[in-house]
Amino acid sequence: MLLIVGVTSLYFPLNRKITGGFNLSTRFDIWVPLWPVWVVPYLLCLPVWAAGLIWAAWKMDEGLFRSFVSACLFVQVSAMLFFCFFPTYAKRPLLTTVNWATKILKMVYRNDGDYNAFPSGHVYQTSLICLFYNQLYPSHPWLWIGIVVIVALSTLFTRQHNLADPLGGLAIAWFGYWFGTYLFL
Repeated sequence: MLLIVGVTSLYFPLNRKITGGFNLSTRFDIWVPLWPVWVVPYLLCLPVWAAGLIWAAWKMDEGLFRSFVSACLFVQVSAMLFFCFFPTYAKRPLLTTVNWATKILKMVYRNDGDYNAFPSGHVYQTSLICLFYNQLYPSHPWLWIGIVVIVALSTLFTRQHNLADPLGGLAIAWFGYWFGTYLFL
């Protein structure tokens, strides 16, 4: 678990030190509205991920937990390598309205660099947790799907990501899930 946290923490220096790179926006991205209130589920991911890791360590049997940890490490290392060698960013809009949600979103913009957009870490982390939790709690598949959809939408409606980024997050999570289950299940 500490290795997962260690590899994940590489996000921060990469996010702040990388320059240049690619903006993967498409012509469809202009149709995605900015809804600052979506910053709430965007930020709620952070404590949910921590709780998800702790719960996994406590509730998963050894094989499922080893599979989960392997998948997490595969995805995190892959994403960090991608961030290093193919840096991407999302161009953020100017926030002009003044309300509680916009103030929080401005704080996110100030504290999170523009880089490490593809693949979306919010989406790959959440998707990976939900894929494994579907193994642990298979009677709730719509809950896990709903959580992933809400998180993916939050990355778009806060304009932290372009459309390609959550799709990349879903893809890398699926590959990580496959990798982890192939090794241990």
